[in-house]
Amino acid sequence: MRIHSLLFICALAVSGSVLAQSAVEQAQARSAAKAAAAKAAEEKAAAEKAAADKAAADKAAAEKAAQAAPAAKVYRDGVIKVGDEMKETRGRVTDVDRGDNGCYVTFRNEKNSEMIELGKFELCTQKPSFKGKQVELEYRMETVQAASCYGDPKCKKTETVPLVVSVKVLN
Repeated sequence: MRIHSLLFICALAVSGSVLAQSAVEQAQARSAAKAAAAKAAEEKAAAEKAAADKAAADKAAAEKAAQAAPAAKVYRDGVIKVGDEMKETRGRVTDVDRGDNGCYVTFRNEKNSEMIELGKFELCTQKPSFKGKQVELEYRMETVQAASCYGDPKCKKTETVPLVVSVKVLN
């Protein structure tokens, strides 16, 4: 009987140490999980900050380029000279399509000639839509991704073109 109770006491001691050891392992696992979550949160915050910094830098560069771009010169009523090109400024928009390097605005001038002009991407999503409306276009020389890139985001080629930067609805 004495051996039996001694075995019981030993079994209790061993199971207690196993339980204690498993509790320590669980605490270590929880601690490691918390550390990993904290590290992931720090990395996410750093990535968000980097993205915000890049967006701010891109916006500042665009504003600087816009200020440096020469203003379009009025050639005659409804026609301006932007860079080396003559551009119609008034007409009725017949279509707006998103392209690889901007928004293509199709319109007919007062002589019913169809024009297709490259504009800022934002023009394609402008609300309310100006499709079907009589408009006046504002142009500026801007740098865009080169047409030879075919919209490939890895392509770094650029070109400076007359770009529609705003559309004013006339009626």
